[in-house]
Amino acid sequence: MLLSSYLDAQTIYFEASPKTKEEVYSEMVSRICRIHKLPSCGKKLLDMILARDAVSTTAYATGISIPHVRMDGFNDTLISMCFLSNPIDHDGIPIKLVILIITDTSSSKLYLNIVSALLKLSKDTEAIAKLNQVKDGHGIIQTLKQLNITVKDKVTIGDIMIAKPVSVLPEATLRELSNLMSEHKVAGMPVVDKEMNYKGEVDVLNLLKVGIPDYMLMMDHLGFLSNFEPLEKLFATQDVKTVKDIMSTEDEPLKSSDSIIEAVFEMIQHKKRLFSVVDNGKLVGVITAMDVFKKVFKA
Repeated sequence: MLLSSYLDAQTIYFEASPKTKEEVYSEMVSRICRIHKLPSCGKKLLDMILARDAVSTTAYATGISIPHVRMDGFNDTLISMCFLSNPIDHDGIPIKLVILIITDTSSSKLYLNIVSALLKLSKDTEAIAKLNQVKDGHGIIQTLKQLNITVKDKVTIGDIMIAKPVSVLPEATLRELSNLMSEHKVAGMPVVDKEMNYKGEVDVLNLLKVGIPDYMLMMDHLGFLSNFEPLEKLFATQDVKTVKDIMSTEDEPLKSSDSIIEAVFEMIQHKKRLFSVVDNGKLVGVITAMDVFKKVFKA
């Protein structure tokens, strides 16, 4: 279905004056509530949108913000768009296009597919330039029709994955690996060569296991130890051993075209919270259990 099919020219507007995020949201709510009957409107609806914003950011690095709210007793999907001459600051990101989505509580799939289409659009600089040349709502809808921006039927891993994730080379030392984990605040990452060919995964448990001798793994517990002596091996070898020495290669990565439920199944089946996403042998992203929780369950 075309993205333009979800739009109404009356809820698309252009703001030339400097505004705050709250002022932009308020105007969008006002325009929607003038022509649609919703279970909640006015300040109550605005508060719902701001409360959802407080849970996790709706701003994206491409300069687009997609606030949204899902409400009970509402069987429709409404979209309002605001093109800003003066960017608003949203969590440190300058935003020039705000797109508000209002939908019902059971439409996570549709919402995610609309967001996916909007994010794809926001990365197309030529398409955005064409939209910025238009100065009325009907023109925006017509331009989107001409651009043939479609909303997919299926939500895939590619729609919610982390693209361009932090990764590490097989030749990196364990010290370099631990520094990457600390710098990016991650507990695991894909292993790739210089051409981004996928080689495996490595996580903090692989790293810590270097300091635990094999014979200790056969013991029921290590409560009798009172010092860090076993881990001294890790400290002593972190500039000698490499990622290749400790990485895992057993688990198959996922594909960007795989469904979300496939990702959830693999996470539960393998007791893993992170999976690499690989297309044609190349790393394209990672998906985590928290991505599914935040972007699907809590969307």
